[in-house]
Parts: sequence; C-alpha cells; structure tokens
Amino acid sequence: MANWLALYCFNYLGFLMETSIFALDFTADKVRLGSSYLLIGTDSYLVDRVLDSIRAKLKKKEKVDTFIIYGDEVKSPELADLLDTYSIFSAAKLIIIKNAESLKTKELSTLADYFSSPSEIQSLAIVTEKADARHENWKKIKAGTKLITCDPPPYGGAIRTWLDKALKDINKKMTDKAIEEFLNRIELDYYNAANELTKLDLLTRDRTTITEEDIMQSLGTTRSGTLIDFYRALGRKQAKQAIEAMEKMLFADWKPLQILFQLTRFYFNIWKILLLKKAHITDNEIVSKYITDFHPNQRREFLDLSRYYNINALEKIFALLLETDQQFKLTVAEPQILLCNCLLKILDA
Repeated sequence: MANWLALYCFNYLGFLMETSIFALDFTADKVRLGSSYLLIGTDSYLVDRVLDSIRAKLKKKEKVDTFIIYGDEVKSPELADLLDTYSIFSAAKLIIIKNAESLKTKELSTLADYFSSPSEIQSLAIVTEKADARHENWKKIKAGTKLITCDPPPYGGAIRTWLDKALKDINKKMTDKAIEEFLNRIELDYYNAANELTKLDLLTRDRTTITEEDIMQSLGTTRSGTLIDFYRALGRKQAKQAIEAMEKMLFADWKPLQILFQLTRFYFNIWKILLLKKAHITDNEIVSKYITDFHPNQRREFLDLSRYYNINALEKIFALLLETDQQFKLTVAEPQILLCNCLLKILDA
C-alpha cells in the first residue's frame, strides 16, 4: 500500500511539474487562438486570474465567443457538439470547462479525443481541482494543453511574492512594518489577501505608501465569540443553545433590532451558499470569494451549516423575518418576546 501511494504521488508530481506554469507567473502575452490550457488546483483567485487573462486576450484579438460548461452536468453528445468545428455555423470559440474532475468516463474520453486533432479556431480552458496522472485520458489532455498550477499559498512567503506584484499593479508600496503586519493578520489565501489590499487601496486613496497604521485601521478588528456561537446554534437548528446565545447578546446590551439584523445576515449567506452550490460553484470558490464578510476561519464552518437547510425553507424563514421586522414597528409587544417567537418558528421551518 505504502509503495503504491508513493508511486502515485511521484507520478502526480511529475504530471504537474514537467511543463507547468504557476498561475502568478502566467501572462497573456503568448495566448493565441488554437492553444488550450489545463488549470489544476483549488485556489479560485488564481483560476479567475488566469481565465480573465485568457478571455480578455482572445476576445480582444480574435473576437471569440465564450462558452462555459460544467463537468458534473455536461453529457458526451453535448460536449462533442460543442467541440465540433466542422459546422457551417462554427466561429472562433473559447470553451471553459469547469469542475472537470467530475467528468464521467465517457465525457472525459470525448474531451481527450478532441486533442488528437485540435482546432485552430478554438481554445479550451479546462479547470480541475485534480487530475489522475495514471489515467490515459488525462495524459492525452495534458499533452494537448499548457499546464497551469493554481494551488493555494503553502506559506507566508508565497503571499509576499503575490503582494509585491499586486502593489506594483496599483502603483503603491508598503513600509516594512506594514508588510509584516499585513502578512501576520491575513489568512493564507490569495483571494482574502486581494480583498484586504483593495480595502487598503481605497483607504489610502492618493497616497502611494501604505503604513502600519493603515494596516491596523483596516485589519485590526475582531469578531465576537458569542455571535459565532449564535450562528452555530442557528445552523444546527439547536433551539436551546440559540436562545441561550441570544440571551447573552441581550445581556451584553445588544438591541433586539441588531439581533434581527444578524439573523437576516446569517440566513442571507446560507441562502447565497445554497444558490451557488446549485450553480455548480465549488466549495473552495464559495469559501474564498462569496462569503468574505465572515472571518476566514469561520467560512468553511458556514459551508457545513448550509447543509442543514434547503432553498424552500429559506423562503419561509425570510417571510418570518420580514413579519417580525414589521411587528417591531407596529405592535406594543416586547421586542424580546417577538424575537424569541421568531427564532423558534425559524428553527421549526
């Protein structure tokens, strides 16, 4: 078993490293119609960065039509039809295949067969979290594409390399202390780092140097432990724990309307996660891109909590929240009582 695993890892590393380009080093200078690209990795920021570069270059130079399909949804006849360039209706195309790791055997074979005679009037960008280095079809795909690795940063130094390039792009610099504080306060995640740098850019406006004080002002806030306990109880539909957390918040001088806002915020993000999953957005992409108003360490937990709900239940919950908001304004009942009733109805929805 150990020997088999070692051999697999060796083959997979060879698969990635033989001719690969790291996404941060990728430029669109040599992108041309007819070339295809295999993006391997789980970092959605890097994937988006590369796809945007490819799409912009081909659209500007070749005026391509762009098609996006998903590996967990597309069927072999549909894929073959899209790859076919012999139709009289064919035009220059960029075909983006996301979630390619979910392609079934027949569909993967259809994709691999394309590279035995690729077209000069279309390019493919194949996005996959992983590729089986032992599989003949993946070998064919790799042989016909330029390999781009999109792995998350393994250590702080990788973020530092990104930061140097990103600061150059916005024509700004950081003091040494600011760089140290920035790297200490952000998660090892390119998308999170990019969001925080955008905030700093807006904060500093026309100034060309970002200081330690700017970092403290922008990234120096903390989150309440009580609030995350409240979220966890809501997510797991634990009525007793949710009411206890709510009572602690009221005791700490939270206003009922503030708690109602947090209820709405929580369920809005659960609803957003469910819609993104329905649209075939990957878990890693959801965590890094779409729920960034929560602390980085809590995002994966929110993804897990979303599994306790469905979209139909969310519609009922939003109706209850709206009803409670109206009751706050129109009745003489104690807001705490209205809030407790709302909470119990929500957890029963």
